[in-house]
Amino acid sequence: MPSAIHLNPSASSWHSSPQNPSATSQIQAFHSLLPSYAPTPLRPLPSIAKDLGLKAVYLKSEASRLGLPSFKILGASWAVYRAILDFLAIDLLPDQPLPSLDYIKTLIQDKELGELRVITATAGNWGRAVAKMAGYLGLKAVVFVSDHMHPTTQQLIRDEGLGAEVRVVQGGYDHAAQRAKEYGEERGKERERLLVMDMGWVGYETVPGWVVDGYSTMLTEFDAQMLGQPDGGRKSATHAFVPCGCGSIASAVAQFFKDVKRENETKVVVVEPDSAACLLASLEKGEETTVETGDKSIMCGMNCGTLSSSAWEVLRKGADAAVAVTDTEAHQAVMDLESEGVEAGPCGASTLAALRRVCSDTSAREKLGLGEDAVVVLFCTEGKREYEAPV
Repeated sequence: MPSAIHLNPSASSWHSSPQNPSATSQIQAFHSLLPSYAPTPLRPLPSIAKDLGLKAVYLKSEASRLGLPSFKILGASWAVYRAILDFLAIDLLPDQPLPSLDYIKTLIQDKELGELRVITATAGNWGRAVAKMAGYLGLKAVVFVSDHMHPTTQQLIRDEGLGAEVRVVQGGYDHAAQRAKEYGEERGKERERLLVMDMGWVGYETVPGWVVDGYSTMLTEFDAQMLGQPDGGRKSATHAFVPCGCGSIASAVAQFFKDVKRENETKVVVVEPDSAACLLASLEKGEETTVETGDKSIMCGMNCGTLSSSAWEVLRKGADAAVAVTDTEAHQAVMDLESEGVEAGPCGASTLAALRRVCSDTSAREKLGLGEDAVVVLFCTEGKREYEAPV
């Protein structure tokens, strides 16, 4: 499918339910307890803003997050933590101290649950994050991956935590996700397997909801950092560009910026590879739509042909636009960011590629209000990594 832009005008009047400040504070407190926690930087990109005729462009860089080169650990850590608490029948009470990782690890040992396995599927960084968090709790992970995944990425997953078991599935990410679902839900194995996925389906919504909740830390950091910016005094961005794979991070961003209690309006633009533009296809058809994905894309972490059902419910109402970009555009954006001193992988740089694409389309630019007063934030979701540059 050629790269394209789909506008969703109805999103401008949609608002999400108000956030629970105590819940987001609890999640941020949890993340602060993990090794290597620190807020990721918000970088101004004045030369890119000037080039595109915008007031300001900022980049929230997730190149190094809790010891991994991606934002995924935020959602994975909180979801694994909550899933384990649920498995152990431990209630998480408001205004009460969080059960420590050491306490949970000791409890797992006392109950002789060392054979419990955390099950998931991944296009790359998610699997590493789940394996790392499982390791903190003394558990191993079983991670299903597509045979399209580069062997180096597979090995990175194996090296996380206590040594994840990687199972390679023929076909794309959707095939790996289906196999993980089947394996995690096999009868008679409930006490041995705990399914932790970042995409949801009918009957499996709670865990993906925890994943989305986990990403709130990145967004509350952004709000605090934005207050310290010198230009304009605006408390938030007018436009937020965010990548989309199965949709968890995009739905988190949409819910955050469309919160009914926020003072400023922010348009949310969701970015996909043209090889896996399932949100764009779904918005065009008005119903959740699966697309066939290509064998590979340098935006491999976004190469998902099916949206999480819970993410679709948010994005169909809250995404102001879906933009599909090519590998060539993403690669160019990687090089553009490198010239600005920012290290990014193709998934993270895809947001800059999408901003350039929209700004080059006069009609879309005007309808989205990307004029000289626009303040844009690009969520750059991964750090620099090796990939085969498109010809």
